[in-house]
Parts: sequence; structure tokens; C-alpha cells
Amino acid sequence: MNGFRHLRFGLGLMIILAVFGTIGFMIFESMTFFDAFWLTIITVLTVGYGDTIPVTFAGKVFALLIIPISIGIVTYVIGSITALIIEGELSLAVRRRKMEKEIEKLSGHIIVCGLGRVGEQVMQYLQDKQIPAVFIDQNEEIITQLTFKKGNYVIGDATNDEILIKAGIKRASGLITTLPRDAENVFITLSAKELNPSLTIVTRAEKNESKDKLIKAGADKVITPHSISGKQMVLSILKPKSVDYVDMMLQVGKQEYGFEEIYLGSLSPIISKKIKEADIRKKYGITVIAVIKGDQFISNPSADVELETNDRLIVFGSSEQLQSFEQAVKDDSEG
Repeated sequence: MNGFRHLRFGLGLMIILAVFGTIGFMIFESMTFFDAFWLTIITVLTVGYGDTIPVTFAGKVFALLIIPISIGIVTYVIGSITALIIEGELSLAVRRRKMEKEIEKLSGHIIVCGLGRVGEQVMQYLQDKQIPAVFIDQNEEIITQLTFKKGNYVIGDATNDEILIKAGIKRASGLITTLPRDAENVFITLSAKELNPSLTIVTRAEKNESKDKLIKAGADKVITPHSISGKQMVLSILKPKSVDYVDMMLQVGKQEYGFEEIYLGSLSPIISKKIKEADIRKKYGITVIAVIKGDQFISNPSADVELETNDRLIVFGSSEQLQSFEQAVKDDSEG
């Protein structure tokens, strides 16, 4: 934002010159405040209407001093404004103000702290899925490039409570922190949980020994990218076809099939039915991978498992099938 600093500096100089010129003409020309101010402004802006001019020798000398200084300052200000327009900082400032208002209206969104290699992948997935999110990073150049015309962002240190509040932490549903330093992720987790106890937090850990600390700090899930990458490399040799299949499903922006977690509301049409009675696969073309009942996780559930209110289904299918099934459940449960 150097352009705005230059503009503020130039405008400050113009104000100082206007005050200085007004006082000078009041002294040398014995003018009233308004006449002196008027003469100063038309002199500074080099308009020179001719209705008010210096008549004393001292006033003319004073005007000769002000004119070249004012030309330099006005040129500097005009140059700053032109630079803002050419460099796009003016439009960026307008967009940022609009974005701040949009963030204030968000509720139930996800906050992502850090836009490094991992954070960028998280951002891409959220944007592809059109999930409301706010991104936080200290590097202004990186964050404006990655989120240009695509997402809401806050420039600053995510370990600062004010930055988290600015991103709408108290209204958010989840937070993902992907900073490379575990200490920073622990600090952010502690702060976020204090500001919003109901927040779901997923955090990155560089070291396995940091997992327990992050869980104690309030993280709901801890991911170690290096561990996952290592396992995938080994499996790519031992079971290459399986890895290729999973990659095909989960590759951002290109997947045809994937997993989804579906919440069952109290009025869902499949409540109080067994999986075989609900006939989910035949009606919607998706497969139930697991059923979550409170703290109980039923993997590969049998057809006799009964579905109850507040259950969560882990299902597999195409994007269209998953969306159709989720919409059907939501529509029925809402009314």
C-alpha cells in the first residue's frame, strides 16, 4: 500500500501549505481569513482567477515562494493518484472494503490460517466446492494473488485475536490452520477455541509429538502431511492401482466420485428404517460406507443397522448422486 502512503503524505503537505499560505497572506496583505485562504488555494492550485491578488511587495514575494512549492506538491499528489489507478491499488482498496462488509455478514463459514502449499490446496478445494470461507495470511502479495476475485481474506497474523475476530471467528463453524510451525498452530487453536468453544478445528502438525499438544489445545483433528505423504509413497509401490483409484476420487476439481458426510434430521424419510429398508443404493445410487451414532463409529454397516435421528452417514458416490441425496434429506428434514 505504498501508493496510499504517498498520497497521504502529499495531501498532508498540501494542508500544511494551505495553513502556512493563509497565515502568510493574512500578515503580509492584511486580509481576512477567508480572503487569505481563497488566495492561497488558487495560488496552490495555480488557477489564478485574478479577483484576488497580492498587492504589497512582501505579499508578491511570499506568493513567488509558494507557487513553485505548490506546483511540486500538486504534481506529487496527482502522480500518486495516477499511480494508484494504474497499479490497481484503488480498485483493490474498494474491493477490500466490499469484502470486509461481506465477511461481517458471513456465518457458519470456515477460516483457513496460512496459504502455503497445504493451505493453497485447502483453499482450492473450498472454492471448487463453493464453501464460504475466509483466508488469513501475513503475506499480502501471496494472499491477494491466490484469492484475486475469488475469496474473502484478511491480511495479518492469525495468532492475533483481533485478526481472528476480523475473519468472523465467533460466527464460523470451522477453522483449518496449516502454518508450518507447530507452536503457531497450538497458539491459534487455543485462541480460536477460547473465542468460539463450539468451533471445529482441524490443524496441521509437522512433528508427530505435537499431536497430543494440539489435541489438548482444542483441535478436533490433527493432520501430519509428511506422514500421509510417506504412507502414500509406500502404497504407490505396494498397491499402485488402489492409490491411483483414491487419487482419481479425491483430486480437486476433477473428481467424478467422492465421499460425503450426511446428517440425518429428525424428519428425514429414512429415520427409524434399517439400511435395507431405506434402499439408499437403489434410490440414490450411493453406498453407505459407515454410520456414526454419537461416539460410535460403525464401519461397513450391515443392512440391519437402524438409522436414527442425529446419525451421520459416510456415503460414497458421484457428485451428482451425493448432492441429490443430501438435498433430499435436507428438504424432507426441513419440512
